[in-house]
Amino acid sequence: MVTNENEFENGANSDAQIQTSSSNSRILLAIGDLHGDYYRFIRHLRDLEILLPGTMAWNPERDNIDLVLIGDYTDWRGEAIESGIDETTEDGALGSFRIIELILHLTNELEKLRRINPHFDSHFYPLIGNHDDMMLHSANVFSFVSCEELIELLGKARNFATWKRHLSDAGLNGEQIEHMYSFLNWYVQGGEITIRGFGGMEAWREAMNGEIGDFMRNRLYLAVIVNKRLFAHSLPDLPRFWRPLEELVNLPEKEYLEAREAFTWGRKVWGYDYSSGTRTNMFSAEELNRMLNSIGATSAVIGHTPMSHSIEHVVAYDGQVINIDVHGAPGGKAFMERYEGTSQENRAPLRPSPMGVSKFECLA
Repeated sequence: MVTNENEFENGANSDAQIQTSSSNSRILLAIGDLHGDYYRFIRHLRDLEILLPGTMAWNPERDNIDLVLIGDYTDWRGEAIESGIDETTEDGALGSFRIIELILHLTNELEKLRRINPHFDSHFYPLIGNHDDMMLHSANVFSFVSCEELIELLGKARNFATWKRHLSDAGLNGEQIEHMYSFLNWYVQGGEITIRGFGGMEAWREAMNGEIGDFMRNRLYLAVIVNKRLFAHSLPDLPRFWRPLEELVNLPEKEYLEAREAFTWGRKVWGYDYSSGTRTNMFSAEELNRMLNSIGATSAVIGHTPMSHSIEHVVAYDGQVINIDVHGAPGGKAFMERYEGTSQENRAPLRPSPMGVSKFECLA
C-alpha cells in the first residue's frame, strides 16, 4: 500500500518549528532530492533556525540537530524550483554549485563548533545520490581528453549514434568510449546545466579535481541510521547488500562500488527494475523486514523516485518506507521528528578509503 504522508500517521511532521522537551530530546531533519533547488534547502534550514539570521553560519544554540540530506544535489532538468531574494538561480544553473558549496561550508562549520565547544552535539549527514555519483564518474574523462577536446566533441553531436563515430575518429579505445558514453548520459540528464553553474567546463574540471571533488568523493555517506530509521538515497535490490552499514563501507573496492550503485539506483521497492525500467515485483513484507533487520533499522526514509509530484511525502509498506523525493514541487516538505536519545546511537560510517577514483590526472 502506498499513500501520501498526510493520509498516514508515521511520526513525520510538517515544516513548523519543533520545540525540544528535554535535555535528551533531539531533532531529526531530512531533506529529499534537491536537484539544484537551493532555496528549498535554505528554507528548511531557516525554518528550524539552524542558520543564524542573515548569515550562513550554523546557529550554536542549535546543538541537538541531526541533519540528513538524501542526495542528488546536482542536475536541474527544468522542474519548478523555489526562488529567494537572490534570483541568480532562477534557471537552476547555479543551484547545484551553491548547494554543494553550502554542504561543504556546513560540514566545516560543525567541525569548528565542536572544536570550540566539546558539548556541541549537532551532526550533518549528506548522503550520495545517483546524480552526484554520475557527476563524479563523468569527471574522470579528463584523464584521457582535454576540456577543449570534450567541448569540441559535444559541439559535433549530442546523441549516442552520432557520437560513436566521432569518438572512434578521436582515437579512443573501447573502455574510453564507454566512459564517454557515461559522460554523455549524465550531460543530457542535467549535467550540462550543472557544468554551466560551476562556471563552464574548465571551472567544473578544476572543482572536481580540487576541494569540492575531494569532499564529494570522501565525505558523502552511503547511508546513515538515526533513531532506528535507515536514511539512504534508495534501497538496494540485491540481498547481498542487505548487511550492516559498517560492513558495506569496508567492502573491497569493486564490491563497494556495486553496493553504492545498489543504494543509489535501486527501484524494486517501487516495483521497477532500474536497469531496464520495466515493471517487476515489489519487495514482499518479509523481504523488506529482512532487509531492514539485516541493515539494523526498523524503517527507511529514501528519495530517488518522485512518486507524488506534490509537496507531500509518499508512505508505503505500512509506514516502514517513506519517500521524501519532492523535487519539482516548490514548497515541498522535509521529514522532521523529535526523538529521545543520544547522537552516539546514530550509525554513520564513512568509507575509510576514497570512494572510487579520488583524483584524476588531467591532460594539459
